[in-house]
Amino acid sequence: MPRVVPDQRSKFENEEFFRKLSRECEIKYTGFRDRPHEERQARFQNACRDGRSEIAFVATGTNLSLQFFPANLHGDQRQRPDGWELCECVCVFMGSGHFA
Repeated sequence: MPRVVPDQRSKFENEEFFRKLSRECEIKYTGFRDRPHEERQARFQNACRDGRSEIAFVATGTNLSLQFFPANLHGDQRQRPDGWELCECVCVFMGSGHFA
């Protein structure tokens, strides 16, 4: 699938793949599965602070590697909107707090 498609709204609303992903479902953090629960939580939080995470939609088996902020032109620092809080990101991705 191309990165940008004409009439993105129609594609999102009518394509089965996107309809499945838009339904409420459990998602899990997929990084460091061999590590203890507490370490995985810490690594997930650090990854969110760094502007990235790996998640999976459990129902469909779809895995995503996310990057939240573009790299700054003056190095690898991330640009964050004013007032950004880590808890916003964690609430979105942790949901009920499940870690696979």
